[in-house]
This record gives sequence, C-alpha cells and structure tokens, in this order.
Amino acid sequence: MIHLHKNFSFFLINLLFIVNILFSNRVVGYYPQWVINNLSVEEIDLDVITHVIHSFAWPNEDGSISSYDGMFGSGFSEIVHEQGAKFLLSLGGWGNHEGFEAICGDSDLREIFIYNLASILMMYEYDGIDLDWEFPDSEADKENLNFLVYEMDSIFHSINSDWLISMAIPVSNWWGQWHDFEYLENYVDFFNAMTYGTHGDWSAHVGHLAPLYTSPVGDPDGSCHINMNYLTINRSIPKYKINMGMPFWGLTWNSSDINESFTGNTVDIIYYDIVPLIDNGWTYNWDSDAKCPYLIKDDNSQIITYENQESIAAKCQYVLENDYGGVMIWALSYDKTSNGQELIQSIGQNYLKNNSIEYDITPENIFINIYPNPFNASCNIDIYSGQDTDAKIMITNILGNHIETINSKVTRQKGNNFLLNAKNFPSGNYFVSVILEEDVYTRQITLLK
Repeated sequence: MIHLHKNFSFFLINLLFIVNILFSNRVVGYYPQWVINNLSVEEIDLDVITHVIHSFAWPNEDGSISSYDGMFGSGFSEIVHEQGAKFLLSLGGWGNHEGFEAICGDSDLREIFIYNLASILMMYEYDGIDLDWEFPDSEADKENLNFLVYEMDSIFHSINSDWLISMAIPVSNWWGQWHDFEYLENYVDFFNAMTYGTHGDWSAHVGHLAPLYTSPVGDPDGSCHINMNYLTINRSIPKYKINMGMPFWGLTWNSSDINESFTGNTVDIIYYDIVPLIDNGWTYNWDSDAKCPYLIKDDNSQIITYENQESIAAKCQYVLENDYGGVMIWALSYDKTSNGQELIQSIGQNYLKNNSIEYDITPENIFINIYPNPFNASCNIDIYSGQDTDAKIMITNILGNHIETINSKVTRQKGNNFLLNAKNFPSGNYFVSVILEEDVYTRQITLLK
C-alpha cells in the first residue's frame, strides 16, 4: 500500500488510469458436468476463475430444457458465490443444436423457452446464461438468433437486470457468416472466442490446436492472432467484450514431425494425460513460430500437439498487450496433475498478476485489508491504525471521479470492518483511499459482474 500525502493521491489515481489495463479481467472457465468427479466445485481455483460456466443444458423443440444428469440442485452456485465469482449456465454444446433451430424460428416457443430458462436461473441461483449454439448455418438462423438474444435480454431485465448473457462464438467466416455480431454485441455481455480447432483431421499437415501465430509462417489454416483479428477487424466486435479461448487438451497425430503429413485420424488427449509422457518415451519440443509445445514419440511414429504453461503464458501476454477482455478455458479439470492445476496457475501468474498493481507500503502500526478482490456485489475493508482516529474512506473510479465516501472512527483495540456495497456500481476498476488524519493509503479493487 502506498503511503502519501492526500493531494498527491488524486494525481496518482489519474496517472494510474493512463497506465492501467482497463478491461483484461475476466477468466472464464467452462465446467462440464462430466468432470465433477475429477474436480469438485470446491477445488476450482476461484482466485483465478472469475466466471464458472456450468455445462450443458439444452433447449428441446417444445421450449422445455434438458440437461446432463445431476446438474440442477447441486448447490454449486453457493460455493462459487462465496468466493466472489459468477456462476453461469451454458446452453448447447457440440451436438445439442436441434432445439435452437426449432425454438428460435417461432416467437411463442422463444417466449416459453426464455421463461423456462429464467425459472431455472432463479431456482438454482445462476448469474446468467452462456449461449453455445454450434452452429447457425443459414440466413434464417442468423435472424432468429437475433430475435432470441433480443427477447432474452428484454425478459431478463424485467426479472433480474444483473443476469448476464455470454456467447461462445466461431472465429472464422466459415461459421461466423451466420452471426450478426454488430447486432448481438448490443445485448451480449461478453463473447467466448473458440480460438482452437485450427488443425485437425481436415488439415493437410500436422499442426497445433491453437497456435498463437501461424506455423509454418503463412500457414493458410490460420492462428489465434488471425482469429482474433477476424472478430475485431472484420466483424467489429469491441475488444473488451472478447475472451480468447485456451484449450486444455491436445491432439495425437500419426506422423514423424511437426508440419509434416500424417495418416489416419487425430485422437484427443487431455493435458493431465500428456504430462506423464514427457521424457518417458516422448521428447519435448518447442515451436517458436506457433509459440506452442509438441512431443515426438521416441520411435518417430507419433506427434502430440498441446498447450503447456509456457504457451498459456504467451497467450496471456498477447491478451494483455492487445487489450482483450479476458481469457476462456475449455475445460476446467483437464489440467489437474500431481503438481496442481498447472495451466490455471500459469494464467494466475501471467495474466492476473500482470493485470494488477500492488500497493503494499504501510507503517507497521497501520493494517488495511480489502477482500475479496476481485469481487462482485460487495467487499470488506478492514482497518487497524494502532490508535483511536477519525477515518474517511473514499471510493474513486479510474477517471478520478468520486463515487462514495464512508466516514467513521477506527478504534485502537478493535479497529473497524466496513462493507462496501457496490451492487449499483458498473463493472470495472476502482480505488479505495483510506484517509487517516493527513495520510492516505490507496488500494486498487476490481468489480466484476
């Protein structure tokens, strides 16, 4: 915490606005129902994950909603909320698209579906929904998706204006042409870009699932960088609304080397099954063009392309440098190894750490703690000064505008706990300035809704 004179603190606040990264805060993790036995909700690292997306439910052709067994009534939302994160319900997923086509084309069914969905959100305390329709493939689907999102936003606001709408989206024009992003971004809070699947069975050569840049250079199959440019430049989605996807799995190829031809079909392999192979019959390699690792089997018969802590770090740095809104993970639990959740740890170290400014210089007789941070509806401010004194707590936004002031007294024996209620504040970065006599101690906080 910085100890400084009162007048200088407001100069600092405005200066920090210039150098601070404004929107790169979200870490969205999909939590499929089928992984809960491998990763309990209590094990999700909510110091890193800001939005947990519970996957999947899906619409039926009559407007009702189905889900994987055991999804609803699990009590997951309470655990997530206690740690200050958001808990969303994902609708769709690969293979669960028929219901979308039926309900979106009928106004009565859309209304039935949305109200059924609202009932689930209320009953099980979800904070909103994630639309994962894979994929609209006609002009009619494109128009009907607009109707669905518009009506969903309208009905949600009439029931609970805090409910969020996110959307998993394709990252090339093959499927992206059937999305009216210019219209959708008016109603969708953020988009989860599926920046993976660059290479697969359809490719002409062995390649990475999510190369940050093309490998080999100029590869027509593309890269995360090309995908993100498509969304922001070609389709004009604001950067702060996009989370770049990161796959926590890889592909096994029948081939002798990266970028060479292959035979047969690729096979998915989860990160936690890859780690034990390294130096155990497989040799580690790094592709400096793609910024991704790969393994070559010692008999040169197979290749595994995947993500590791280094490639995740490179992607985190890319998101920060380009001012994107966040990162997205498919899927939680896939990185759970004997060393912990390694890829999540890399995001925490290389994304969130770089996105925050620490202030931790205080006299020994002053103690100030603000938690949780990041937070959603409220956070606690603990103050101990070592003496009885008047205290003023000022909340300021990143533009230096005054938001709220709390006046109280701090006692030497017990100190004080203050609750900051930010329910009516917009999401973003704020500064808490604790004024004790003529001294000011300032801490940055992040509100995520």
